[in-house]
Amino acid sequence: MGGAQRYLGLGIQAGATVAFYVGGGLLLDRWLGTMPWLTLVGSVLGLVAMFALFFRLNAQLTREHDAREEKS
Repeated sequence: MGGAQRYLGLGIQAGATVAFYVGGGLLLDRWLGTMPWLTLVGSVLGLVAMFALFFRLNAQLTREHDAREEKS
C-alpha cells in the first residue's frame, strides 16, 4: 500500500490545487463583479499548476528510476 499512498496523495494534491485556483477566481469574481473572467483565469492557472506538479513528479521518478538502473 506504500506505493499507492504516494499516488493517492498526488491525486488529492492535484485536485486541491485546481480547486484552490478556481475557488479563488470565483471569490474574486463575486467580489469584483467580473463574472466569469477571473474564474476562467483561475481555472487556467490551476491547470498550469497541476501540470507543473506532474512534471516535477515525473522528473523525480525518472531520477529514481535511473539511480536504480545504475545500481543494477
